[in-house]
Amino acid sequence: MTEFARLTAQFELSGFPEGLDALYDQYAVDYQPHALMRRGLIGELCARFDAGTQNERRLFAALDEIEGNPELLKLSNFLVNDMCAARHRLDLDDYQAMEPKKGVAHADLFSCLLLFACIEPSMQRMEKLGMPLECYEKTPFSPARRQLEKMRETGDGRVADFPWDMNFYTCSLFPMGRFNFIPFRLDDPIQVFRKGKETVAFFTEPRRIRRDGMLDGVNGQYDPEAFDIRYEEKDGVVTGWPICPAGTVEPQPRSIALSEWEMVLQKGDILMGFHIPGGAGYDPQHLRDDCLTCYEFFRKWFPEIEIKGFGSESWLYDPHLAMLLEGRGNIAMMQKQMYIYPIESGDGQVWRELYHGKRSPDEIELKSRLQKAAAAYMETGGRFTPCSMFVLAQDLSRIEQEPLYAEENVYKAVWEQMRQPLCVQEGNKT
Repeated sequence: MTEFARLTAQFELSGFPEGLDALYDQYAVDYQPHALMRRGLIGELCARFDAGTQNERRLFAALDEIEGNPELLKLSNFLVNDMCAARHRLDLDDYQAMEPKKGVAHADLFSCLLLFACIEPSMQRMEKLGMPLECYEKTPFSPARRQLEKMRETGDGRVADFPWDMNFYTCSLFPMGRFNFIPFRLDDPIQVFRKGKETVAFFTEPRRIRRDGMLDGVNGQYDPEAFDIRYEEKDGVVTGWPICPAGTVEPQPRSIALSEWEMVLQKGDILMGFHIPGGAGYDPQHLRDDCLTCYEFFRKWFPEIEIKGFGSESWLYDPHLAMLLEGRGNIAMMQKQMYIYPIESGDGQVWRELYHGKRSPDEIELKSRLQKAAAAYMETGGRFTPCSMFVLAQDLSRIEQEPLYAEENVYKAVWEQMRQPLCVQEGNKT
């Protein structure tokens, strides 16, 4: 048993990515015991965000417990060190909230303190790069505010969304204009080819596709007439079922010659992910300007990271939404600036975003046109399918000028196809 495995078993700790044993052994070679964090930071955070004296004492007691146990301190210092590096390694496996189940009295505050301990070393890393302070000085304090306000109001010190908050505490996410950006390694099994301005994407692993071009089985719905797709590369020719840029898989296969087409994106490549905060400005102009700004920013400050483009997953990329809005408005305009592809994600995101997590639209007052249209669509048996998307780096300057990856009529045809819900089987596939 490795030392890392022994320690995590001793404290019954989970929530960390796989494969840390070797990294721990490397860290342990030169390890010198040191405090988990500067003690004054807790007082400063509690005062800044009005956490209250009682919560400040709880946090100090939890910190004393960690620092008073040499083995727990060593493990904690390693985790903080690795968390600060993980996003920059572009690991696919996320950290989750960590709460020791044995031997730690203040286990509920363990994750919170690990994240607080990431703040100053992460900011120091940005400073050593020479990055202007205004690029990151506010980043780690946004989740700290939410965390301490929650403690003040409820007494709960657990971290609700550890992997997302970790992006901020480690200064890995960069707000730029309308969007927040963070690099990630593409994990979807797709390959993308380019010939001139024409772009085509394929799934490289077997998939079963419904008649409407979406993945079979999403939302527990199965199409009795779904078809199987495959991907093959042989004698310099790639054959597969192309993904339509509007977000569906086409029903007929296509072959392309590798002598004429360049592969420009595949699983494992690095994309710049972006988060879409609520509010105005979700439009093609902001997409173009902010992505270009971010691309140049990373080329300057992180030249070792080869960014192939931008990408993310969202309910906003669902072609059903553009259909309901009749192709008008920012949601539809934005979809035409992206290469959208279906994923195995159900309509939970739509319920959270449109209906505030309620199980029925009847539970809230429907105000927006989209809320009303989506509710009417679901009454007919319709479901929603969030999608992923990418925009290649070489296309950023063309955003807003025209639909990037297909003609206007292609998007309209897909949106029309979404209008009538399929007759599908609910539940397990038979």
